Amino acid sequence: MSEPVKVEASKPKPKRWRRILKRVVISLIIVAIVLVFGVFPWGLAALVTGAGTRPMDRNLTETPADFGAQFKDIEFQTSDGVKISGWLVPGGDKHVTIIYSHGLFRSRRELLERAMDLWKLGYGALLYDQRNHGTSGPARVTLGYNERLDVEGAARYLLNDVRTTDKIVSLGISMGASAALLAAAETPEIAAVVSDSSFLSFKDTVDHHVNMFLRLPRFPFSNELRFYIQNRAGFDGSDLNALEAVKRIGDRPVMFIAAAHDRRMPPAIAEQLYQTCSSPKRDLLIVDGPGDNIHAHAYQANPKLYIERVDAFLRSALH
Repeated sequence: MSEPVKVEASKPKPKRWRRILKRVVISLIIVAIVLVFGVFPWGLAALVTGAGTRPMDRNLTETPADFGAQFKDIEFQTSDGVKISGWLVPGGDKHVTIIYSHGLFRSRRELLERAMDLWKLGYGALLYDQRNHGTSGPARVTLGYNERLDVEGAARYLLNDVRTTDKIVSLGISMGASAALLAAAETPEIAAVVSDSSFLSFKDTVDHHVNMFLRLPRFPFSNELRFYIQNRAGFDGSDLNALEAVKRIGDRPVMFIAAAHDRRMPPAIAEQLYQTCSSPKRDLLIVDGPGDNIHAHAYQANPKLYIERVDAFLRSALH
């Protein structure tokens, strides 16, 4: 009598809904990775490198004439071929012309009021729109690195076209302050710098803003964002370093300004730049007061103190 054949029971196939769920989860993970490491940082990089004057600033219409100053509409070209538009306001008895460099998303009008305060004290002014801002020509924004060429172009315009005998001072705010420091490091004709709320470096400012605004870890998201910004704008982020620029400025006078409650560019940055500066005529101003929700609000917090200290610095440094 033959033995009964054993038939192994086949394993039950996974239920169809489990297979579908698995595929959905895997797809979602892949999409999340693509978004976090590709689309999201690329989009932010596109926003930064394509930055222009914000709509509310484009609606402003004030000119130096509204403050009683005569001025001339000017244009000059940077060494990399970008057309820059601005205003030239002749100065008085100080024999100093100040080049004013505004911040990201703004225009020359960001600094108009303080420029006119100093004009009333005898200082000339060259206010301009940085590349890709206001009425200046298109270009990729580099957070101060190529913007230094705008400052250098303004200095060359004063020297070669206006043939000024004034001493040239570069005053910048935020991104404009970084550009002012970088330009002065390469342009010995700039006699002094006023740096209001400068970045410390490209890496430092990207890392800080990613952490502050997005609450994301610096690694790996900041690395991705820095990569895309550099790639889109075509520059080496390690060259955007205000600390190294300050070292190269050497003994020329530099004044560092910060707002006490500025979360984006905290006073510690200005203090570090001040400590790095080797000039015997360096100065540091930390302005306290209301307005802690506004980036680079030192002037708004105390206009009188701001203008008095800048004037005192320039008189001491240049005369």
